Amino acid sequence: MRHAVMNRSSLLQRQRTVGTLPRPRPSSKPRALRRQALLVKAIGFDFGDDDSSSSRAPPAKRSSKINSLGALAASLLVYGHVVKGAVGEAYLQALATTQKYQASNKEVLAAYGRFYNLLLTAGYDSWQDYVLDQILLGRDNAFARAAAQGTLDDDAPVLRAVAYDLDVLQELALPLPQVAELIADAAPLGGPYWLEAASSVSIKSKKKKHQGASASPAVAIDPESRPPYICRPPGDAELSAWKSSLSGKEAWSEGVGLLRQYYRLHGFGITSRNSTLRWTKGAFEEGVDAAATTTAASSSPPLAPLPSLESQRAALESNTLRHCEGATAHHVLLAGPSGSGKSALLWDYTLESGRERGLRLVDVGGAEVGNILEAARGCGRYPRLRFVLVADHVDFPLRGSAAADLMSGLAGGGPSGWPGNTLLYMGANSSSTLSYDPVVSRFGLILTTKELSEEDFGATLRSVAGEDAAKLSDDDVAYAADWARKQSGGLSVRSAVHYVRRARTG
Repeated sequence: MRHAVMNRSSLLQRQRTVGTLPRPRPSSKPRALRRQALLVKAIGFDFGDDDSSSSRAPPAKRSSKINSLGALAASLLVYGHVVKGAVGEAYLQALATTQKYQASNKEVLAAYGRFYNLLLTAGYDSWQDYVLDQILLGRDNAFARAAAQGTLDDDAPVLRAVAYDLDVLQELALPLPQVAELIADAAPLGGPYWLEAASSVSIKSKKKKHQGASASPAVAIDPESRPPYICRPPGDAELSAWKSSLSGKEAWSEGVGLLRQYYRLHGFGITSRNSTLRWTKGAFEEGVDAAATTTAASSSPPLAPLPSLESQRAALESNTLRHCEGATAHHVLLAGPSGSGKSALLWDYTLESGRERGLRLVDVGGAEVGNILEAARGCGRYPRLRFVLVADHVDFPLRGSAAADLMSGLAGGGPSGWPGNTLLYMGANSSSTLSYDPVVSRFGLILTTKELSEEDFGATLRSVAGEDAAKLSDDDVAYAADWARKQSGGLSVRSAVHYVRRARTG
């Protein structure tokens, strides 16, 4: 990626140089004062005597360049969050240390080492890759929020500030070898061996990086396209293509429309990168995304369709798809004995049916069940996203404020009403009592699961085994059923899954 020069007078060469009048030397003869050129430089303008050859400012020294980088970072208007994270602050601190009075080689190298380690730990191939990623993430960014929610006017004045910030970030996003060279100038004891090592941070080979970069670029980006809802999070290849589209511009400020379209399609912040989230202490956290788990070297493949859950899965999928399309859908309650597949329905099948349509699943753990209404309101702050709150292993009847808040929210209407972009899917514990709980009546769809018969257990076992199903004889199925009864006291989806995993791991 080329580090483009933005203007004839680069942002990094802004300086004020004011000429002064020389003092006359003591002499018996008076001496005429020569007028020196006065030069005051601003952004792209010279105020002074340009007709004099002496008016040209000398090339900026590295120390001046580093000071200018710090000033530029402080001037960011919208994207200040890019340099306020741990990695960004370490970058600026490493540069600032080189300007510290009498800073030792050890201090300078240690500051760069901290930046290098944070960049490596965060999983980025370069400093520029980090900057581009944070731009697209748009965390704590009012422009990104407005673009994602569709409230940004085409001629909004903030677009000028965004363009300025993008040009500043382009100047700040120095290639890593250039950053290492600036550090090496201030700490020469590092030597050429250190400089070579410090100029590359990727943990992937060049061959693998080139293979990843061969994915189709983010072409066919229509700035007039306004999808009604935010799409699924971008994959790694898609994300790389968006970064390349922005960094490939001569001036990053030309990419304002590109960014706006990205936020329209994928959203901003944590919800733009994850299909599964977790609600904790009043905020979203990253959840365990099944897609990431599947691509890893895992012995737990995605759950195959199970015959014993087919009717429940079909009903749940239909409801989820209506929700993703903005049509009327229902809150869902799942009830049944332990291990009968409630969690598989709530998580695996719901995510499978809604992921490609932009659905975000939010895990509401046991400690947060009393805050379900708060979590729903948190989802309501992202009106162009479709959420499903998943609360599993819940004891019914609900009691106290949790029951009152949930009754109030699910009733709809008024300021306490449930947001239209969010559904609630709950799984009741097997020990729950549902008959006399008024909260249960608020669910428009109630699905039940049951223990498996011998025949259903055999079909479930073969479905879970996948390609290994052909190796299962009738005697193997009978043995698995006996094992399941001894382990859990009955035949269930859970015991079939556990048996297959146990058999595969030996």
